[in-house]
Amino acid sequence: MEKWIIEATDRSPSVVLDRQESILKIEGRSYPEEGMDFFDPIIMRFRSLQDSDNPINTIHIRLEYYNSATSKALAELFNALVKAKSHGHDIKAIWEYEEEDEGIQEDVDMFIETFDLNFEIRFTRFK
Repeated sequence: MEKWIIEATDRSPSVVLDRQESILKIEGRSYPEEGMDFFDPIIMRFRSLQDSDNPINTIHIRLEYYNSATSKALAELFNALVKAKSHGHDIKAIWEYEEEDEGIQEDVDMFIETFDLNFEIRFTRFK
């Protein structure tokens, strides 16, 4: 598997897991009806790659809106990144959001405090 893609819907984000580029991108709006049913296959695939000799080294989050199930899934993904980092891999998390979005800012701050990762924060505008 070099590249695995899930197209965005009106309730779920696009997901690109690119082994060659060593990146997992999650973008859009994320409030799927069965949140963990949507994210479980992504988390399982990501974890299996993180346990390999050549793990994914970057996760790029660009979510305009997301729910608590998405937040839980992100925590699972960040845990897998922390594990890879503990094995000496160069790991980072890129998070894009609108600067004025205080709710996402609070979540980002919580994730930064919780996970020992290199977070790169970028401000963006959504349509």
